[in-house]
Amino acid sequence: MSRRRLLSGAVAVAAAAALPVATPAGTARADGRVRKVVLIGLDGLMYKKIQQVQAPNLLQLSAEGALSRTSIAPHITISGPSWATVLTGVWDRKHGIRNNQFDATPFAKYPTVFTQLARANPALKTHSIATWDQIATMAASGNPRADVVVSTQPVPNDADESTIDVVTADAVVTAITRFGPDFLFTHLDQVDRAGHSHGGASQEYLNAVTRIDVLVGRIAAAVDARARAKPAEAWTILVTADHGHLPEGGHGGQSPDETTNFVIARGPDFPAGATDTRYSLVDITPTVLDLLGAPPDPGSDGRSMLARPRGEVGVVEVLAPQGVR
Repeated sequence: MSRRRLLSGAVAVAAAAALPVATPAGTARADGRVRKVVLIGLDGLMYKKIQQVQAPNLLQLSAEGALSRTSIAPHITISGPSWATVLTGVWDRKHGIRNNQFDATPFAKYPTVFTQLARANPALKTHSIATWDQIATMAASGNPRADVVVSTQPVPNDADESTIDVVTADAVVTAITRFGPDFLFTHLDQVDRAGHSHGGASQEYLNAVTRIDVLVGRIAAAVDARARAKPAEAWTILVTADHGHLPEGGHGGQSPDETTNFVIARGPDFPAGATDTRYSLVDITPTVLDLLGAPPDPGSDGRSMLARPRGEVGVVEVLAPQGVR
């Protein structure tokens, strides 16, 4: 296994089916539509591999929205520190998580995006649906916490995690279609598993990228179908990863393959085809807060992507280290 599973049984902390259909509670755009956000976390994925396999759905999201590619060096390239940074907006040097063995303690001082949204607007509905069970440690921390926190149950004989990710994606599609939460975060893990088992330069890694792209396409299709059915809602899809992988497999160091990072932002607030090298995983929480009308955290290390100027059309090919802000 790529990481030790720490939450026994991968219990669903709260069942999505038990919630009523979400009513519009978010901040309206100038056109009167209510903003909604889906954040897709793809563990261990490198953008250059998306290009290599010509993954149609991820490339389409990039073309229809804004793309930033950069380096997260000197941040720790391990899942626990990185997903904590995604969901808090502060680097590892602040939240203090250095590996995958952690509890909810850091999120009392550095609350997650779920807590920050709920404090700003208790009417907002937030969901976390993840393959990796330690995501639940983050999403269920704090007061208030995410409204729905689900860790997908492990699937027998699923060595490459392709089946468990399908189950996770199924639950995400259901949540979007039936409940339309104001903010939903999902985590899919099989690319990271392939990297650990076979290496970032392997065909198995590329196969995992191709499979994960299909799941991203299903989630995006659910968002688009709901947006068509409910024109009063304005949906944004954000996509990011936590780290890359060495060609021979593994991560945790500071090589370009391990520190590579990307953010895709597709929605009515982002110009299609814009690219730059300024935004990374630390900017996700500030962007979500901005989209949903919550005040920025003055202690955040990230900044909202909504403040970005229109960029150049095309794909950024050179990764520019940004260091720790």
